Amino acid sequence: MSNDKSAISLVHFLREVTQLGSEDILRKGHQWFNGTFIPTVKKTSEQSIYPILVAEAWLIMGEVYELLEAPKQALTCYQIGLHFNPKGRDLYHWTALVEEQLGNYVTALEAIEKAIQLSIDAEELMIDRQRIQDCLVYDKTPDFEAGDLAWQCYEQLANDEFEVILQKIDIHQTNHADLLKCAYRACGALQKMTEGEALWQRILQIDSQAILSEIDLFYWS
Repeated sequence: MSNDKSAISLVHFLREVTQLGSEDILRKGHQWFNGTFIPTVKKTSEQSIYPILVAEAWLIMGEVYELLEAPKQALTCYQIGLHFNPKGRDLYHWTALVEEQLGNYVTALEAIEKAIQLSIDAEELMIDRQRIQDCLVYDKTPDFEAGDLAWQCYEQLANDEFEVILQKIDIHQTNHADLLKCAYRACGALQKMTEGEALWQRILQIDSQAILSEIDLFYWS
């Protein structure tokens, strides 16, 4: 009976948070996301109950990672979601969009085709397919490129590699505001208040118009 109650509690939680959506989850902050949401999704996944709901939870998790500019982390979530729901139209759709951002246009086309096959009304998807086809034909530069240090740091932030980031970025030498923001976010996740305040002052020296974004607040909450 206790196991049944535990399963019901997990399912109730997932139903609530999947209704919130990715932006509301982002506003709940890093500690809640990592300490409550992710463990609950993984635990429910291990119990193999309500696979469609579990797939939806992985979709939402992937969307959060996209908001955090960590497409590789997002892609992993979508792939896990498809394991639980191989007919997940939205999972294929978002997979296609992320693969497009990464420059994997052939894989993106394959995913968007599957999403179209699973759709009743595929007008929006047809537009996305045409854009991806154009990217392939014209060899468009990806939104995220391998040599982009800031993007590497976004992925590491999403993977909780906070100390690695702080060791990688020389906060006293770099004038790259995006890199300094990565370090600032790492300080927030580690609750390094003094170092974080000093970093923010350094960022303002470089960009006096800098403001805290939702992503900054995510790591500091």
